[in-house]
Amino acid sequence: MNALYVVFIKIVVAVLLGFILRKCKVINEEMQKGLSDMLVKAFLPFSILASANYEKSPDLGRAMLAVLVGGLVFYAVALVSMRLLSKKLSISDKEKRIFVTMTTFANTGFVGFPIMTALYGSEGLLLAVVYNMVYNLYMYTYGLHLISGKKGDLRGLLFQPVNIASLLAIVFFISPITFPNYVTESVDLIAAVTVPLSMIIIGSNLAAMPFVTVLSDVKSYLVSLMRLLVLPGVCLGVVYVLYRTFSMAPTTASVIVLMGALPCGSLNVIFSEKYDCAPEYAARATVQSMMLCAVTIPLMVFLCSKLFV
Repeated sequence: MNALYVVFIKIVVAVLLGFILRKCKVINEEMQKGLSDMLVKAFLPFSILASANYEKSPDLGRAMLAVLVGGLVFYAVALVSMRLLSKKLSISDKEKRIFVTMTTFANTGFVGFPIMTALYGSEGLLLAVVYNMVYNLYMYTYGLHLISGKKGDLRGLLFQPVNIASLLAIVFFISPITFPNYVTESVDLIAAVTVPLSMIIIGSNLAAMPFVTVLSDVKSYLVSLMRLLVLPGVCLGVVYVLYRTFSMAPTTASVIVLMGALPCGSLNVIFSEKYDCAPEYAARATVQSMMLCAVTIPLMVFLCSKLFV
């Protein structure tokens, strides 16, 4: 646990730095957008490719398969259960649709990748890459269909830099290809920027948020409750049974649980704005879950560290 505490101290320091830089106007909205674009289009893909350099082993191959199956089952169950729950809510039809996607689809890339890297190194990131591919499969098909009322965007699924890097990382991992040190060290150098930069951007985002408006939105609390506690709590219970039954590796079990315990994904907001599907509700709920995850994610990490040993 001491190592986990050290990791979270580092994360908190980086988030605080971003918060202070935004408050001091060193980072403005335009700069933050540029940094976010750099992160998603360059640093995250390099970080994903760097994870392929992790030592190959049959155990890791089985772990990747377990995460793949875990992700497929999680999203299927979450979509069905949240769809049923949404029908009982006294909100508009558009809010019901965005409620389902916000409670189901977390920020697996922008937030998940750096946290898994910080907690579990290259192994954690490689497993997170597999999980994120499942996320993209569901989000760009059923999720996008639910928000827009149109068919899924397979082109968007295939041509995102993160998705391309994810496919390449898995191909490199399962192939006998090895790269010279100057290539791997160059990739690692760029990839090392990912965690601190992502945390600085999150801190900057928090500094720009209207805290009173966000925290007073009652409808968003149900999203946060489902996204940050209920769904990951159920996932934790199921994975714990499987962990004890099938001798699953602790890191594998933890990644499956924690990737489902992240705040609402930003794609929910982007798609809701594009297709006019309750964008204000999506924005408030996403911001609120981002704020509250500062408490819930350490809690879930603590529980994983105690149960999966």
